[in-house]
Amino acid sequence: MNERPLSGIRILDSTQMTAGPWGVQILADLGAEVFKIERPAPQHDVNRRLPVSANGTSSYFMCMNKDKKSLEFDYSKPGHKEAFLKLAAKCDVVTENFKCGSMKRLGLDYESLKKVNPGIVYSAVCGYGQTGPKSKLAAADIVIQATSGFMSVNGAKGSSCMKGGSSIADIYSSMASALAILAGIIYKMETGEGVMVDTSMQSACMTLVEYELAKYLNTGEITRPNGNADYEVGFAQTVPASDGLVMVDAASDAHFAAFMRLLGLEEYLGDERFKDGPSRRDHAEDLEKLIFPVTEKYTMAEAAQRFREAGVPAGEVNTQDRLLRSLYLEEQDMLQTVHDRKFGDCKTLGQPMQFDKFEIPKNRRGAQSGEDSADILREVLGMSQEEIKELYSYEGAVEV
Repeated sequence: MNERPLSGIRILDSTQMTAGPWGVQILADLGAEVFKIERPAPQHDVNRRLPVSANGTSSYFMCMNKDKKSLEFDYSKPGHKEAFLKLAAKCDVVTENFKCGSMKRLGLDYESLKKVNPGIVYSAVCGYGQTGPKSKLAAADIVIQATSGFMSVNGAKGSSCMKGGSSIADIYSSMASALAILAGIIYKMETGEGVMVDTSMQSACMTLVEYELAKYLNTGEITRPNGNADYEVGFAQTVPASDGLVMVDAASDAHFAAFMRLLGLEEYLGDERFKDGPSRRDHAEDLEKLIFPVTEKYTMAEAAQRFREAGVPAGEVNTQDRLLRSLYLEEQDMLQTVHDRKFGDCKTLGQPMQFDKFEIPKNRRGAQSGEDSADILREVLGMSQEEIKELYSYEGAVEV
């Protein structure tokens, strides 16, 4: 196996929760060495306390903190801020996702770190970016889903809005930050200069509704929730099966014709109500009355398979258990195991891409908060065991 592309890149990671750690996890998967900083108990990364949890460590935490070495700092204690700055001088990237201005108050912001490391790539993820009148506002995933406009186009037809079932704003913003950090690393390699990477969750999630915003900017039309059906053309929506739902994309004229013939409804292909995509959208209820009684005779698997065989894109609406039974994860070799000394073995997903020149390991390591503090400080900064013990001599400190 060839060396992964980010091998030799060192990241000092202060990100917590999801908007930040997920992106840094991508960089760790690509070979970067990551030092994850956490506060002393009980203020560890809040994701450690989420279900499903074993011995104080959550599977959700381990999904996005694989192979990261855990370092504990309390900047109110003597020597901790100084140790951070010394580590930053030896790292390529520093990441954080605190409320705008938090790192500046600590004297650990980009301008401060440039003084000790002019080539640092500094990544900040926050709700509304580092500049502008909204920059100081606190944010959370569900708030950004709302303010970015995403919720306004999501939900059942006729409803006002609905949040996504997963942490869409956190995850998407974090992935955007990973892409930006990679660009920053390339810039540093080419110029030798550092760079500030400012990822706004609001801006990132507005791109999730980029089409709807462009539509409004050019037509003045506001897009409203439309359930599981396409906004613009038909027939593209879920259909009922005997045991669930199947998503069908028969929006093109060719796919629609194949779909209707498969269902034995070819007599309606000459109907003016269904002559093209916009017409089929406008008469969706008429189509549903024809299509649904036929599709609900089949199971999800049977219907999806029949549609696909006819060349129509289709797939079951899978719950987690159905997805796992489909064996797709095994076929794509996406399963990974993270071993944590307290949790044990935790099953997680790997990255959704594969490479022919190198592999992302399948067996990964988890770490309890501060577990690697002594090793990092000794190996990277050359601190003695006595100096390290002095750094963590206060009550409640991590054992070193």
